[in-house]
Amino acid sequence: MLKYFRLLLFPFALLYGVSVQLRNLFFDIGFFSSKKFNTPSLGVGNLSMGGTGKSVVVTYLIDLLQKTKTLATLSRGYGRKTKGLRIANNNDNASTLGDEPFQFLNRYSNLSVIVSENRVLGMESLKTLNPVPEVVIMDDIMQHRWVKPGLLIMTTDYNNPYFRDHILPVGRLREFKSGVNRADLILITRSPSGLSRVKKDKFLEGIKSNIPVFFTTIKYDKLLYKKDHNKSDLELNRGNFILVTGIADSSQMIAYLENKFSSFTHLKFPDHHHFSNDDVQKILKASKNKIIVTTEKDYGRLSPLINNDKLYYIKISLDFIFNKEKIQFDKIILDAI
Repeated sequence: MLKYFRLLLFPFALLYGVSVQLRNLFFDIGFFSSKKFNTPSLGVGNLSMGGTGKSVVVTYLIDLLQKTKTLATLSRGYGRKTKGLRIANNNDNASTLGDEPFQFLNRYSNLSVIVSENRVLGMESLKTLNPVPEVVIMDDIMQHRWVKPGLLIMTTDYNNPYFRDHILPVGRLREFKSGVNRADLILITRSPSGLSRVKKDKFLEGIKSNIPVFFTTIKYDKLLYKKDHNKSDLELNRGNFILVTGIADSSQMIAYLENKFSSFTHLKFPDHHHFSNDDVQKILKASKNKIIVTTEKDYGRLSPLINNDKLYYIKISLDFIFNKEKIQFDKIILDAI
């Protein structure tokens, strides 16, 4: 049945894909112009609709550079309730910035966080900051071609790579697979930690490109965090807990928790979900006296709504499968700025 449904959607996918391809062609031939700024910039993006681990790549880049450079992030601010250019301050939250920019702001005290649908306007606002950022990291920039980053990193999920996907609405691709050729680097996210060289080489056959490729996975912190407080995740062994997620793909986090701890209840909500009062009551009813565990991104949306000292989040970070690839990747980034 699904096969026939996709066939029915194929004409719409073709029409959508051709329109996006024409737009890209206009940029490629200079009919539309991409503006490049003097400030060194790194872009992170993908070809598909979310869920490829861009945010954890942004945090990796911040961790790599923040000791020697003054940094800013520039995002659209997806899911926020505000419009236009916004330079984050201490009064902002997930509703005013979007959950991912707020996550960056909450984690890094010396980071400038800017959100703007108009990325050119966002880049021009850098000169108003004090100090002026030395490097800008642009989140979700691949299809926003009015600004050209100095180096573009494309992410794709190991289990759902772009080369096995299809254009919207048949699949989840926002443009044809040929868009990969605009990337300078490709990061394979959520790779299995025990990835063999044989499976790596087999995967690379699908990419069919000379662009450098790096295999990464998610590493989970051993602490549970909340504002101004943390505790060992071993606390979860003392009894059942509940997991609350509002992200595109929670399967890896579920697998990690199932492997390490006892049984738990999982309340799953859509990606970038705005939690309602009914949602909060459902969470509180399910938790009772249990610890509530969530993602760092969801914590920004949940913490203002749940006055509960049992609400914690688990930090994640990017980890490279092969150490040689990490060394190579870091060198490319440092050389680029």
